[in-house]
Amino acid sequence: MGAMGRLAEDLTIAASSQLLCNIGGSKWIPRTVRRLLFAAAGAHVRSSPGIEGTFVGRPSLLTIGHAVYINREVFIEAVAPVSIGDGTAIGMQAMILTSHHAIEAGGRWSDDVTPRPVTIGERVWIGARAVILPGAVIEHGAIIAAGAVVSGRCEAFGVYAGVPARRVRDHSGATR
Repeated sequence: MGAMGRLAEDLTIAASSQLLCNIGGSKWIPRTVRRLLFAAAGAHVRSSPGIEGTFVGRPSLLTIGHAVYINREVFIEAVAPVSIGDGTAIGMQAMILTSHHAIEAGGRWSDDVTPRPVTIGERVWIGARAVILPGAVIEHGAIIAAGAVVSGRCEAFGVYAGVPARRVRDHSGATR
C-alpha cells in the first residue's frame, strides 16, 4: 500500500473513531442512537455498545447480540471478527483484543499484525478489567472473574479466574 493509501486508511480510522467513540460513546447519546451509529458504520449490533468506551478496527467485524450489556470504558479492538452473544454482560474497563504480534528471531516483536478473532458466547459474564486476548473463545454461560486474562478456550458454565485465566469451578447455571 502506498503513502496515499495509508493516509486514506488513517483518515477513515480517525473518522470512525471520532464517530463511534467520542460521539457514539457519549453518555448523552441515547442507547438506541448509539446502536444506530454503530450499525450505520457497518457493525452488526442488536444491543447498544456501552458509554465512554473505545472501539478501534473495522466496524463490519463487530457483532453484538440481543440484550448485551457493555459497561463503561470497555475497549474493543476489531482487526479480526469480534462476536458477542445474546445476554452477555461485560464489566467496566474490560478489554477485547484481536491483534497478535509474533516474536521474531532475536526476541523482537513483529510489526506485522496477525488478526485473531474473539468469540464470546451467549449469557457470558465478563468481570471488570478482564482482558480477552486474541483468539480467545468463551463458551456460553461462562463467567470470567474481574482482572482475569483469557488466552484460550473457556468451556461452558465454568468460572475462570487468574492470570492466565484457569477454570476454578463450575457455576450453578450449569445444566450438565
